[in-house]
Amino acid sequence: MEEIRSNSFLLKLNAVHFGTNYLWISFESLILPLELEAVTGKSSPGLLLGIIAFVAISIGVISSLFAGVLSDGFSIMWGKRGPYIILGSIIAIIAVALDILPSLSILMVFVAFLFVQIGSNISSGAYQPLFRDLVTEGQRGKASGINGLYTLAGTAGGLGLTGYLVSEGSMNLSLLIIAGILIFTALMTVLTIKKEDKPIVNANFHPIRTFLSIFDPGQKVPRFFWLVGASFLFFLGISGLSFFELYYFKDVLHSSDPSALVAISGIFVLVFSAAGAIVFGILSDRYGRLRILFASTIVAGIATALIPAFSTFYNFLILGSFIGASYGIYFSVSKALASDLSPEEDAGKYMAYYNISVGGSSAFSTLFFGLLLDSFGTSFKQGFTAIFEMSAAFYFLGLILLFMFSRHK
Repeated sequence: MEEIRSNSFLLKLNAVHFGTNYLWISFESLILPLELEAVTGKSSPGLLLGIIAFVAISIGVISSLFAGVLSDGFSIMWGKRGPYIILGSIIAIIAVALDILPSLSILMVFVAFLFVQIGSNISSGAYQPLFRDLVTEGQRGKASGINGLYTLAGTAGGLGLTGYLVSEGSMNLSLLIIAGILIFTALMTVLTIKKEDKPIVNANFHPIRTFLSIFDPGQKVPRFFWLVGASFLFFLGISGLSFFELYYFKDVLHSSDPSALVAISGIFVLVFSAAGAIVFGILSDRYGRLRILFASTIVAGIATALIPAFSTFYNFLILGSFIGASYGIYFSVSKALASDLSPEEDAGKYMAYYNISVGGSSAFSTLFFGLLLDSFGTSFKQGFTAIFEMSAAFYFLGLILLFMFSRHK
């Protein structure tokens, strides 16, 4: 009989999500865009930002896939997942430290962001299967809701504290805080699972074969990939916007302090995201997951399509709240559903495939939306209108794939 987990266990299990998302949003929305402006001398270098983010995040996603498969079949040191979580966090912290060095160049900014992505995705690839490993199916909605709550709290904290420190000219202090939060939350998760995170011995383990197995999902759960595709399109609709939000506030809304607006809007919107994640994550354990995913996709698509028609900060907050709530709901419920469907013996691999829907969409969208902005030149209002409408289209394409998922049993 599977063990029923206490709320305390689920809270500590998910702690690592706070740290990695604090790291990601700080770099995506604030640190990377501002560093590129500083080293290039250009205002709103959207295409360069898109290229750097695309390359770094794409390599990070591959790292996540490899770490997920590797942690399924090869233990290092004391456990199956925990050592990879710590190793990835240490790599990310070293990369964060590179940004503190004086005389940054475009190459240094790229290398630092690349290893932030590699390290954090190694950690992510190892912790994504923990629900399948340690949580019963009837509690995965709650666990995913807490995951969403921590994810969004980390995002809010990154936007709020990093946004404040950056606007006050304390970039280096913000980087030190990111590193401290990342290692503290990683340790909390690893210590929570340590008793059950037993090392495994696989006499047939082979590094090259393991790497190649990433690209061979097999036929265990064919409909799993309809869910991955639908989630990819949903997150594609929202993920790229976090990179270009600062430029939107500066160039379309003409804010004199766009970093402050990023922080304010982020915290406001994420309150609704966090509420949606925890409430609907729990409800999905009782009432099913698929209908909730359908509804959240429709709401996000409509709200995003309406943003260009109401180009004020207050309207952005209102519509963003609907988008944020939908994001929190979809994030927690889709992860619970992916955990339900993952085969026990390949949980790391399958949850790494699911992770493509988050990381892969972020990589592609930054390049795609960066090209859109670049193609419209200095007409940022026109460029951002194209971005919002394309984002809405991605949501509705994802709705079609959800329907296909529902047709395959």
